[in-house]
Amino acid sequence: MLIPLVIVLAGTLVLSIKATPGQDERQSELQMTVSTTAMMLCLGSSLPLELKIANEGNREVKIDKVDLWNRFTYGFSRPDGSGGGGVGGGTASGCSHCRGNYVVLKPSGHYESSFKFLLVDPFFKEPGMYRIKMHYEQISTNELSFELYDCNPK
Repeated sequence: MLIPLVIVLAGTLVLSIKATPGQDERQSELQMTVSTTAMMLCLGSSLPLELKIANEGNREVKIDKVDLWNRFTYGFSRPDGSGGGGVGGGTASGCSHCRGNYVVLKPSGHYESSFKFLLVDPFFKEPGMYRIKMHYEQISTNELSFELYDCNPK
């Protein structure tokens, strides 16, 4: 008897998330996926990222390119299980003269972009496993994992 109740509650939760009043429709229409070809990198290098955006809604969506590749969250795990997290940017979000270069996605439209995320922030200073996720407005991409090595041991 408990299993049907759990299924009903889970279904209700999904419906209430999709029907939240005031939710920006554009955000629920966009699907964003980030990928990389490099899973093992040297300290101080850059992580090559590929972004795919799909407009799965019924309306045209306009995105200022300066807002992409701007907000990231990341995490770190040492071999002993300790670690931490951080937030940062990849491009200059305060660049006022950079604004006005838009991506316009029609319904069922797609957009792809590449970016080299420089791993020079002090957060990326030691070897270990890292995770990174990109954010645009209230939308988050999938999370990527990669490993940093000390390629120049002393």
